[in-house]
Amino acid sequence: MVVTCEIEFDNNPHGTYFGGQVMTGRVTIKSDKMKLVKAITLHVTGNAETRWTERVTRHRRRGRRSFYGREDYISSKTFLVGSNLSTQVPIEAGIHVYNFTCQIPTECPSSFEGMYGRVRYMANVTLVRPWKFDQSYTRCFTVLKVMDLNFNGPLLRVPANSETSKTYCCWPCRSDPLSLQLTVPQTGFVPGQSIPLSVLVTNESHIPVEQLVVTLAMLVTYHSKPPSMPNTTSERVVVNTLKGDPVQRNCKKLYNYEIKVPATPPTCFNVCGIIQIAYQVEVEAQVKGCHQNELVSVPVTVGTIPLTQHVPIQPRGLLNQPLDVQGLGSGYTATAPPIDASSPWAVDESIPPPNYQEAIHMGSTAAKAPEDCDDPEPVAPNTLSLDGSAYKPLYPVFDIPSPSAPPPTDYTQNYMAERAFVNPALDLDKDKGTWL
Repeated sequence: MVVTCEIEFDNNPHGTYFGGQVMTGRVTIKSDKMKLVKAITLHVTGNAETRWTERVTRHRRRGRRSFYGREDYISSKTFLVGSNLSTQVPIEAGIHVYNFTCQIPTECPSSFEGMYGRVRYMANVTLVRPWKFDQSYTRCFTVLKVMDLNFNGPLLRVPANSETSKTYCCWPCRSDPLSLQLTVPQTGFVPGQSIPLSVLVTNESHIPVEQLVVTLAMLVTYHSKPPSMPNTTSERVVVNTLKGDPVQRNCKKLYNYEIKVPATPPTCFNVCGIIQIAYQVEVEAQVKGCHQNELVSVPVTVGTIPLTQHVPIQPRGLLNQPLDVQGLGSGYTATAPPIDASSPWAVDESIPPPNYQEAIHMGSTAAKAPEDCDDPEPVAPNTLSLDGSAYKPLYPVFDIPSPSAPPPTDYTQNYMAERAFVNPALDLDKDKGTWL
């Protein structure tokens, strides 16, 4: 007896939804013979899970201890056939189609797959069979938290900079400093945009910089929750990287680079209680020899709705309504959902709809715990999609212009005024570069 099951989403072949949308679809069951079941259930779930192990020493014995946490966001169970009280229900041979619908809460965090945790949403169809093992069919879908950069704070529109300085060797052989200054025109971006940055390198030391490396890094923090002991671990994931130029000793140079934001989950701080996601742009000066490299970084925010040209006055979708005194007294908190939850960026006609791509830098949660783990808490298996490949969420990628990065003219002008007496043509040191 052959039974196949297909879970499809209406007008959404990739299964990607924003928080606040209503998910509709159908379950198609094909059977070549009559089949007896107690019930056929559809369970739509969404949860966040974290799990990792650390080495510990207890009672003079070394071992490992597991830390884990869980938060549930969606738990919807529907009987497609039968009920809890059913005994046997015949399913005739042929094709049977069942429609379903499910409301996705607005505050669901975005789908995420990491090394020590995940946020995953699944639709599971189970054939509950009498006196036999149940048959289950699962399909994962992606949920995205609407994160509008226009209402995440005005600081995302202003330039940001960071600088650091480092000396080599010790007194009395201490070198002059190697200084890095990183400037970005804004700190809010969406996947598909390029982050322009200006890097001002002042190498007054005697050690040349072999190469500048620009990196967009994702910083993930995982938390455990009771009944597990409270603990925290972190993960650094390289989202994108590019190699820059060298800088000779006794030299000051200004470089402009652009690093693209690929498909990646949005920044998450206060939506999920056990997984937080942050991003930063890093510039590392790799110096020659056995000396320690120098690193400068600027935090950036990745959203799902790009910054617009105008600064909005009030949140989108918030209408001018009279004050509801009774609603305030009942403790109800007003929210401002997007006008169209299926395409929240459509309120600005200049923003074209995005396409959806997989995050190639994203890993999967380990499926097994170490054998010497003292904690018996099981790990949920790695769910596979219908085509049998490892599940990876899809994220929107926009095709919109990127901001430009004006050079830090104030620093270059001050520097040229201080060094106006220097004539590079008369400098006899061949290792020097172009003075600004």
